[in-house]
Amino acid sequence: MIYAMSDIHGDYANFRRILKKVRFCDADTMYILGDVFDKGDENLRLYYWICGHSNAFWIKGNHEYLCERYLNGTIDAQLWDACGGINTRMEVDRLDKEEKEKLLGCLKALPVYLTVKVNESEYFLTHSGYDADCCVMSPEKTSVDIAASVEKAVAMNQEKYLFSNDIHYIPANLFFDKEIIVGHYPTILLPEYQKAEIYKGRKYINIDTGNDCRSRGGRLACVRLDDGEAFYV
Repeated sequence: MIYAMSDIHGDYANFRRILKKVRFCDADTMYILGDVFDKGDENLRLYYWICGHSNAFWIKGNHEYLCERYLNGTIDAQLWDACGGINTRMEVDRLDKEEKEKLLGCLKALPVYLTVKVNESEYFLTHSGYDADCCVMSPEKTSVDIAASVEKAVAMNQEKYLFSNDIHYIPANLFFDKEIIVGHYPTILLPEYQKAEIYKGRKYINIDTGNDCRSRGGRLACVRLDDGEAFYV
């Protein structure tokens, strides 16, 4: 079976609970659409779990990007802490030089998107989804070439892309050439939705159900791409 999750935010305990709920095993595949880090307490435990599983694939989110920038010295502790990174930063600060270099190398190598074909459906997996300033139309001009658009956005300004919420405000007449699955923006904050459930719209699917907003009713979600079944803890 093939699964996707997003925005775990350092919550190793509930991550393990959801793995148990779906009966995740070595024959399965897990895609994690970014924001493994920050806000929770066991960020590096999640990192080591992913590194230890060849059937787990990690996509870069804005919080991985912040950790990468801290490790390469382009942002300071104060800025990362202000973005929710204080717990991750304290864990990272305790690493020795070699482990920090390994972590930095891992983060720099993370893809910003992956595509996966399940049965007859092809999914485009990414963290934030879309930057409206970098729209590339398909050759037929009938839909947005999402891979080309994301590649253009990242080449121009990776930070802007990873923090973008544009996919939630796209014009009604704009469609994408692939089915997009994103995280980044909790479904409980979507004005037209406001539920701690996976949002399945005509243009994209959002699987961030607000695990970092549990005080407001959020929870952690996992979707099985083989049949679309959703699981929550």
